Amino acid sequence: MRKAFFIIILWLPVTLFAQLNFIDLEAITISPEELKGKFKQEKFISDRAITLLSTGVFSYQRGKNILWKTLDPIENELIIVPSTIANKQGGNELVHLDVNPTVRMINELFFFILTSEWRELSGLFELSGNLEHGIWTAELTPIDKTIALFSSRIALSGDTLLREITLYEKGGGFTKISFDKLSQ
Repeated sequence: MRKAFFIIILWLPVTLFAQLNFIDLEAITISPEELKGKFKQEKFISDRAITLLSTGVFSYQRGKNILWKTLDPIENELIIVPSTIANKQGGNELVHLDVNPTVRMINELFFFILTSEWRELSGLFELSGNLEHGIWTAELTPIDKTIALFSSRIALSGDTLLREITLYEKGGGFTKISFDKLSQ
């Protein structure tokens, strides 16, 4: 009896805490064709030592578009499709970026992370992560030289869906985005 108890105690931490890789993430997360919800974004600007907060709503259709609408503090709309990024405010288009290699990479990266397309990210990043009590955390370290120019790492966490992204910039700043009220 005592031996069985000891084996169970040793076995428990292994079942509650496991190392992750891209294949594991693909198995425990879902990548719905469509998803919408609310977001809270914190942008830390290191050279000014300030944090800017914004909130809003988002929706995506995998592979087609992402609508990112900031509601507070200023209404703003970002529309990302595979070939362009458009920024609108008050119905007026402020910025329209057509495809170039940098825009394409940013678009793809945002699509892949937001839609949990882990296989696509496996060629761009090394992953270290853990699964504990149904919640996973992962850190992506760029192996792609272009991504490494602007990001030192990306921290992610979630359950069956992605719940938080933190993009760490080379200069010490970061952007943290938390997702809430997600629906498919």
